[in-house]
Amino acid sequence: MEANGGESSRILREIENLKSAKSEIERRISDLEAQLRDIDEKDETKTNSTRSCPPLSNGDSGFGHGLSPDMIYRYSRQLLLPSFGVQAQSSLLKASILVVGAGGLGSPALLYLAACGVGRLGIVDHDVVELNNLHRQIIHTEAYIGQSKVESAAAACHSYVTLD
Repeated sequence: MEANGGESSRILREIENLKSAKSEIERRISDLEAQLRDIDEKDETKTNSTRSCPPLSNGDSGFGHGLSPDMIYRYSRQLLLPSFGVQAQSSLLKASILVVGAGGLGSPALLYLAACGVGRLGIVDHDVVELNNLHRQIIHTEAYIGQSKVESAAAACHSYVTLD
């Protein structure tokens, strides 16, 4: 019976720790949203023609992590993960990954890597896009039939990377 009491108290402590972590995450979300609002308000006073803030010349936001306000907004969900955070995103943006094959496995991998912010993707594939590839190789489109899978995949990956 006493062993169950120890287990119960362990579970209760874990619940309290999770509630505390949840509160911290919610506070961090509020802080980031406030920072984003401040940036948008400052930008609107400079010009009414655009809502987004252009990144600084080196991509640095002034906070020392190299993320522009648009990048913070884009990657906000993964930035909130305690085991990931801003430093990991900064590292990911500087990372280089080589994917061998832009077919059935490589094509979704490339899309995910581009979308999550990998800085440089290398693609190796000596094949061309064929009509019978399109139902399973989701990175390619009909516009690239007969062309290199590398060119097709690179174009699709570039469409995810609009922030510099």
